[in-house]
Amino acid sequence: MSQHQTTQPDTSRQDKHFKTPYEVRLACRENRLNGVASHALPGFLCVNVIILDRDYADEFAAFCEANPKPCPVIQRFEQGQVDCDKYAKDLDIRTDLGSYDVVRNGVIEQRKDIVKLFNDRMVTFLIGSSTSFEGLLPMKGFKPRFIGTVQQTAVDCRPVGQFKGKMAVTVRAFDPDMTDTVWEYTSHLPLVHGAPVGKNNWKELGIDKDIDWWGKRIQIPKGTDRLYWGCGVTPLQVALDAKLPFMISYTPKHAMITDVLTESLYV
Repeated sequence: MSQHQTTQPDTSRQDKHFKTPYEVRLACRENRLNGVASHALPGFLCVNVIILDRDYADEFAAFCEANPKPCPVIQRFEQGQVDCDKYAKDLDIRTDLGSYDVVRNGVIEQRKDIVKLFNDRMVTFLIGSSTSFEGLLPMKGFKPRFIGTVQQTAVDCRPVGQFKGKMAVTVRAFDPDMTDTVWEYTSHLPLVHGAPVGKNNWKELGIDKDIDWWGKRIQIPKGTDRLYWGCGVTPLQVALDAKLPFMISYTPKHAMITDVLTESLYV
């Protein structure tokens, strides 16, 4: 499966009965989640997941440090580690995402779990996701007119070794009278991408403004402001561009929900 043939999740049949993030992760583990985990319970930290062989882990960590807007690292696991009580009760990183992208030499294969692929050489990174504040914004009175989707920019990330490529962003649209407040509020959440990288600056970012990362046309209401945030799809895009021999990523839009409240990260 190639870069622009990844499957978009159906969020129209989202489960509504979950009481805790653990229940959401368990539903992912048992392949009974409708929709996506990051939309199941608003207000909780959601993370993008990248898993690499130990030989690539230090270089990837350096790449993230050099590119904190699209790649804010929340946690790096020990080699072979599958759990993380600090962020998620009873976690099994091999099964608790709704979908995984297995990347080999620029080609994606989607899987529901990675149990047979994971070994004691694997190092997992949890990267903050802007879906963490997406559910918070309406609670604060800042309801988007257009909910986030991923778009590709022409902006180069700072390269580190073989990790190099273009930054991906998430776009959301708001009424102009609330744009500055949304910008200021999200700037206090640096671990989930922080402040936007621009407003209505698709030309500067090199974005085909009405096409998403999957090559589909999007419709953003006229008269709204478009805000662009760095996006954790960037490492997946970099792996595709670099044709890395092997990497495991969350499938875009399938960020993992944690037990941590997003506002606990407010600084």
